[in-house]
Amino acid sequence: MESYHDEKKTARLLAIYDQIIQGEIVNKQKWADQYEVSDKTIQRDLKEIEDYLQSAYPEIRVVYDRKAKGHRLNREGSVALSDHDIFAVIKVLMDARAFNEKEMDEILNHLLRLSFNRKAIELGIRNERRRYHPVKHDEDLIERIWFFSQNIRTQNVLDVQYKKQDGKIKAYKINPLGLLFNEYYFYLIAEKHEKDDSGSRIFRLDRFLNYAVCDDEHFKIVDDSKRFKEGEFRERIQFMYTGELTTIKFKFKGDSLESVFDRLPTAKPISEENGETLIKASVYGEGVKKWLLSQGDWVEVISPPSYRKEMIEMIERMRVKYEMD
Repeated sequence: MESYHDEKKTARLLAIYDQIIQGEIVNKQKWADQYEVSDKTIQRDLKEIEDYLQSAYPEIRVVYDRKAKGHRLNREGSVALSDHDIFAVIKVLMDARAFNEKEMDEILNHLLRLSFNRKAIELGIRNERRRYHPVKHDEDLIERIWFFSQNIRTQNVLDVQYKKQDGKIKAYKINPLGLLFNEYYFYLIAEKHEKDDSGSRIFRLDRFLNYAVCDDEHFKIVDDSKRFKEGEFRERIQFMYTGELTTIKFKFKGDSLESVFDRLPTAKPISEENGETLIKASVYGEGVKKWLLSQGDWVEVISPPSYRKEMIEMIERMRVKYEMD
């Protein structure tokens, strides 16, 4: 049977552990006064906590911080994230708006527990966290991301039920090829398992209603050159519209040429004349049209001729909509 003394020690250890694991400063004298013990007893508590943590994370130390006048966790190992890292990651995550409020809170709390100065980071993100507006689907994604990533690695065939943009629900048997994030959403790149249909398709992760591994069914990519490469795909895709892979040329005369190369990683300048830069880029045709139209008269598409003709026709249809009666 546990004694009263042991119960008090257990409660004290857990309270100190909870404070220090959240990145807060532990003041020995404060805890000694609160539990009516000596500061040497608190020092022994800190050593027990450090020993416990080191059994799983050898890089962790409990150190004295002279400026803060108390003890804190020190994670100066190869696995450590600095407060600067944590703050930057949190800012990017909140700006992406990809996760619903419940999952975002879970992620933020996990990251904040790794910080040395949790309160400073919480102050820095307080307004954004209070006004966080995720995308509208409100689906949990973290488990889905892990499920699909692991089945891409193990090349398992999947049975899925998917709700299309028009609301229709379809069942597919697919080979998952790649997973990426683009413009607020996570996407799965996959091909139908049927041998007569090898074209890849794009599925938005939040629209899967059901998904499961087909028992003992695998697909195999024999030729490594045909393996789906997320990095190359991302360089050429805009707004997750595919179309034919096309080399386009266009003139750009806007203020920020850098923004063009940020948007189109495959873009290369060919020449410059009269303040206009001729640019070549390898892209999937459909999505990039939307971006080109968004640039207004800063952009003029030069080639291919069929592409230029289609842009002219789209602009004409837009013009007609704004004609005065």
